[in-house]
Amino acid sequence: MILERLSPRQRDCLRLVFERRTSKEIAATLGIGIGTVDSYIAEAVALLGAQNRRRAAEMLFGDLQPAPPELLEPQKTGVASVDTCPSLPGTAQQPRNWLGVLPFRISGVEPNDLKPSRRLFWILQIAFGLAISFGMFVTGLAVISRLLGYS
Repeated sequence: MILERLSPRQRDCLRLVFERRTSKEIAATLGIGIGTVDSYIAEAVALLGAQNRRRAAEMLFGDLQPAPPELLEPQKTGVASVDTCPSLPGTAQQPRNWLGVLPFRISGVEPNDLKPSRRLFWILQIAFGLAISFGMFVTGLAVISRLLGYS
């Protein structure tokens, strides 16, 4: 049976969830970290095939009986669909400010979405900046060599 596969710690965590305690309170009660509590609960929720931690606790300690294993559907816990999260990669958004014209990665924008004209513009800007930097470097070396009396 699925309930037998739960560890004692997972059962303890779900019991405290059933008592409507938060992860922080559960961690303090059991003397473990909050992240450990959350991982125990997430594992138990996955094993029970529940929609959330509250439902898993009700299945274990409430009147509700868990569904037979053959009726359980795998849950995609923590995974958002493209429809519910427009900032996922693959759902390109246009940048909202002047940073969108810079060739840097912006959260929520496809990584390679510069138009060819903008890409050419940035290639030329970078080449021009490198040329100026190299010229300044050579000029600085020339000035230093004159100051040290090498020429």
